[in-house]
Order: sequence, then structure tokens, then C-alpha cells
Amino acid sequence: MSLNDLASDVRNGAKKLEGDLSHTSEAASAELARLRAQVERLMQDRVGPALSDAADKVQDYAHRARAGIETQTDALSATIRERPIAAVAIGAGVGFLIGRLLGAIASIPPRDHR
Repeated sequence: MSLNDLASDVRNGAKKLEGDLSHTSEAASAELARLRAQVERLMQDRVGPALSDAADKVQDYAHRARAGIETQTDALSATIRERPIAAVAIGAGVGFLIGRLLGAIASIPPRDHR
């Protein structure tokens, strides 16, 4: 086998390899496009409705919580209107306790971290 024959065989092998790689690349690109389309379909079919359902549930819970808070606020307002002296006394007591707790915390010397 001569050097020219060997060079020709290498060139032919390289061309065949190039063709095979091109075909493999096209097949991989087509498969990737197919998979991408499948994922997009799944997202539309499954994830979209699930997110919509979750958003609806969260909105429902938020409305319920707001209604509950409004009900409690109305009840507390009515109680304060019915017993204003007791409400002022309770508020003063709570304020006194918070002041004592904050004063006790402020009087604790910081530890030396070494």
C-alpha cells in the first residue's frame, strides 16, 4: 500500500465520519426538538392547571383569613365600646408588662465573646 493510497483511505474515512456525525447531529437536534415540544405540552396540560388551582386555593384562604380577621376586629371593637374602662385597664396592664420586659432585657449586660 502506497502513501497515496493511505492518504486516500484517510480522506475517505474522514468524509464518511463527517457524514455520520452530520447525520447524528441532525438526529439529535430532531430528538431534542421533539422532547422540547413534549415538555411544553406537559407544562400546558399539567403544570398550568395545577398552578391555577393552587392560586385559586391561596386566594380562597386569603379571603377566609381576611374575613376572620375582620370578624375578630369587629368583635373586639364592640367589646371595647361596651366596656371602655376595662379596655383601658387591660391596655395599661399590657403596656406596663411590655415596658418591664423591655427594661429587663435592656439591663442585661452583654456577654464578652472571645
